[in-house]
Amino acid sequence: MALSEAMPVSPIRALRLTVKLSQAEFARRLCVSTETYRAWDSDRRQPPSEALDKARTLAAGEDEQRLGLPALATILGVSVYRLRKAARDGRLAVTYGNGTVFGRPLPQSMRTAGEAYKAASYGKRARWMPRLEGPPLLATAPPDYDKQLVQLRRRFGLSQAELAERIGAASKAVVYQWESRKRRPSPVLWRRVLTLSPSLRD
Repeated sequence: MALSEAMPVSPIRALRLTVKLSQAEFARRLCVSTETYRAWDSDRRQPPSEALDKARTLAAGEDEQRLGLPALATILGVSVYRLRKAARDGRLAVTYGNGTVFGRPLPQSMRTAGEAYKAASYGKRARWMPRLEGPPLLATAPPDYDKQLVQLRRRFGLSQAELAERIGAASKAVVYQWESRKRRPSPVLWRRVLTLSPSLRD
């Protein structure tokens, strides 16, 4: 009997070998402990489907999802405060998601961008770096947001579900809650409403 037949390779180990990573590094990218991963790698335990899906993504080279800076800081093993500072002065490439804090969008970045920052700038002092402007404050929904939304839908002939789809809201229930004043649109989603209908800015 061949050695490969006597010792079959676990599916997750086969994925790890395609990207030529150590068990410790692959475990870190899967956000699990090395001990947990080793049990999966040796086929002593079956990994959950979420971990296997993540391993397939890593093996396919598609691990480029956007991460919040706290999550990225954990993966990189650096302080989230350093990442925030690096995002402000341009050393860390970021984009901005739907979440906001005090009316400002939350920065997001990719793992590759974080690793590039860490390799080039982490722990190094620069004499001077221009400070980039942060994203502008977003307009909050006005007091009569419910009436404006109803008028907007009527003007464009949209159902609540269609408006939700146009602006990227979760479902028509969200628009219903806005129009019944049970919830208030977030600054990010209100900006999308304004983009859909510039006349609402007046």
